[in-house]
Amino acid sequence: MSAAGFHGSKYCWMNGSVIPTDEALVSPMENIHLGIFEGIKAYVQGDVMGKGELSIFAWKQHVDRLWRSAEVNGLTIPYSKTELLEGVKACIIRNDYDENTYIQPRIWPKERWTGGESHVVVPVWPFETLLGRNNPKFAEERRFMVSSWRRISSDALPPQAKSWANYLNSMHAIREANRCGYDNAVFLDSRGFVSEGTLACLMMVRDGKVITPPVTASILESVTRGCFIEFIPDLGYPVEVRDVTRVELYASDEAFLCGTGGECTPITSIDDIKLGEKYPGIITTEIAEYYSEILAGNVEKYINWLTPV
Repeated sequence: MSAAGFHGSKYCWMNGSVIPTDEALVSPMENIHLGIFEGIKAYVQGDVMGKGELSIFAWKQHVDRLWRSAEVNGLTIPYSKTELLEGVKACIIRNDYDENTYIQPRIWPKERWTGGESHVVVPVWPFETLLGRNNPKFAEERRFMVSSWRRISSDALPPQAKSWANYLNSMHAIREANRCGYDNAVFLDSRGFVSEGTLACLMMVRDGKVITPPVTASILESVTRGCFIEFIPDLGYPVEVRDVTRVELYASDEAFLCGTGGECTPITSIDDIKLGEKYPGIITTEIAEYYSEILAGNVEKYINWLTPV
């Protein structure tokens, strides 16, 4: 099975070496479906909409979660965290990237079931951010619906682990949303409380407060969400982590997704109920602009979240 031409990436890191992507071959009988992965981004220093030297955002938090996901799923990672970081850096440098870059470590068992040796592959590729001052992508309208599919419960699969299997849950909700004419969807958990978006965590703004569902609402333990919870009070907005009802979501002034892929994605409406009077919301916009400055290394308080490539 070849990964040739993967998002234009010429080189990837596979089982200890940087190799041409079109040589990263595995058998079609591999157990990739039993694997885990991590989503990490490296941003351009100084201006996330520019080009130049890169820094990896929240490497430690992401790699710690990768190791937790491996433990939960019974996988063994045959490299140290330092070795993985050096491999990622080498892969980005070999591809000669000077723009925002996505990093996705992928790990799956070599044997049919877990517990033995694992493959480790790290593809990297450029991506287009929706962050940055006056970025037109940020203001695009996004109509969401509440999915009829419920978020997977922790007594069925571990939603806190970043496993490939969990994402089939999201794919069902995305397909439903597309069939119904929406851009994306929000999950409820098995109790009927708001959980998360299909591919990112959810935050809502109400009466000047930012509210986000707890880990017990079957959400992924999002690194980005954790960082948002930490830095949003800098802007003067308190953050509440608590259960949120569907009606509260409808009545929110603003709502947005937060995650490695989603960055800070404003939501226009839920089930055709418009959120607030202004879109994108004032607080969401302020959070996104501050976040982009953090990613670019322009906020000294959080410079320790960045690892230069």
